[in-house]
Amino acid sequence: MRPLNRRDLLSASFVSAAAALTGCAAIPTDGEVNHYADPRNTASPTEAIDTPAGPVPGATPAEIIDGFLHAGVGANDDYSVARLFLTESLAESWRPDGQTLIYNSSVITEETGQDTFMVTVPTSTLVDGRGLATSYTEATENELEFTLQQVEGEWRVATAPDGTVLSRTEFGEVFSPFTLYFYDPTFTQAVPDVRWFVERPTVATSLVKVLLEGPAPYLEGGVITAIPPNTALARNSVTVENGRADVQLSGGPSLQSASALDLERLRTQLTQTLSNIASITSTQLSINNQVINTQDLENYREPAINAEVPPFVLGVENNRLVMRDNLSASENQSLVFAQNGVAPAQPAMNYSRTSFSFTAADRSELWLATLSEAQVVHRGVGILQPSYDHQNWLWIAQEGGSVLTLAAGQRGAEPRTLETWLHGQTLLSLAVARDGARVALVTSTDGATSAWISAIRRAEDGVPLGLLDPVQVGADISPDGVEWASDEDVILWNTTTAETEIVSLTGQSTRYDNLPDIEHIVTGNGVDQVVATNKTGTLFIVAGNGWTRIESSLSALNYSG
Repeated sequence: MRPLNRRDLLSASFVSAAAALTGCAAIPTDGEVNHYADPRNTASPTEAIDTPAGPVPGATPAEIIDGFLHAGVGANDDYSVARLFLTESLAESWRPDGQTLIYNSSVITEETGQDTFMVTVPTSTLVDGRGLATSYTEATENELEFTLQQVEGEWRVATAPDGTVLSRTEFGEVFSPFTLYFYDPTFTQAVPDVRWFVERPTVATSLVKVLLEGPAPYLEGGVITAIPPNTALARNSVTVENGRADVQLSGGPSLQSASALDLERLRTQLTQTLSNIASITSTQLSINNQVINTQDLENYREPAINAEVPPFVLGVENNRLVMRDNLSASENQSLVFAQNGVAPAQPAMNYSRTSFSFTAADRSELWLATLSEAQVVHRGVGILQPSYDHQNWLWIAQEGGSVLTLAAGQRGAEPRTLETWLHGQTLLSLAVARDGARVALVTSTDGATSAWISAIRRAEDGVPLGLLDPVQVGADISPDGVEWASDEDVILWNTTTAETEIVSLTGQSTRYDNLPDIEHIVTGNGVDQVVATNKTGTLFIVAGNGWTRIESSLSALNYSG
């Protein structure tokens, strides 16, 4: 799903560089915080960026430094304008893509010695050379040292760190999000890994280089890649001609002995990643100077990007659990569960519609049902909305912070407790992504709530073992609920303030109108399948940026997953 009418936050939103957490450390409450999106938007994203000007005769050292920094918005011809501010030797060696520091306020330039200057950048976000961005709860001061010298009577920068320094607005004008794709362990689902790069002719090369390096740190251990170890670009660039990207790779024994299936998966990963670039319509893969032709493999399916779910809904009607063909259907397809004295709540259904779960109204019991029987499989306190992954594991979470999974298709299976980083946290919401590689969570610490994305660590046979160190989702609201709206979007809500918002990995956000007495949100495919329930059991769907009531006999519902 891609939400409509979004408020553009490109100039203020980023993908996390790395989780600062290690092991089972507690979530940090100050200092560095890694965000999918930074809600702060102190600069206007619509403000036009002027083409940078070169150095003017007689400019002072401070003016040369200022002109050089501003010229970082001009990526044309490999930052040719910015290089005019540098000595000849530095112009040849300076790497503009080393890192980018983004500031909200202003930089300070001070002379620290003879022809030596220190530039202090109050950095709110840092984008490293891999396109990974880290935002900070408070601006971090980065000090950059510059040395100047005179060249034919004019001041030029002789030494400077690699990279660029941009205001929030400048960053939004020249950088764009691009999605790399890695895979869940079954190679059936694509998992997005969003990076930030300047849109210029070399961006295809940048994407392939970072793809070969592997996923963002927070995804390591939760996703896999089709790229064998020690694989590299045989040439230093990916050429694009007539819409075709020519990717020439070299590597060790693992690449040279790759099977036809391995090569098709490799080609798919390159093609899906390069499809970010509008000018690329196809990919040609070469290994050790030999073109690898497309293999027509029987039963081969590309891993699905943002896989859709069936339209069926599971709902509660007059204390019965029923399944319908779709949200609009007025008649029940199947009666799943009805038992005197049991009022089903928080329904969930697996992808094949063979397993169903729900909690008791007081959230003290979790039931597992088929079309022929039902039983209590877990008792606890504050059991949250259950969900399934595509490998048919039922996810069970409790407010106390415990997370369990149960093999839904195995008779007599017992819930397994996962290792998590949730020690001391109150868990308010948990939802499994449809790729089965990530979960979204909302936690509370000392009354402050935060949304997180955490990758899932699994055993070789697919058994979920734990949640890996998370990254934080930046949002305008303080959520107490979260659900996946697509592979790159989560929808957040606050049951107290009635606020709702969608936040995207790609750096966009949508605030929807407040929905009084909101209790929960579920999502299907597309914006017209975002359904909210209020505390009286009334259902609402998205209408523009607001909500409209729908007539239904269901008091709660859910889609597969």
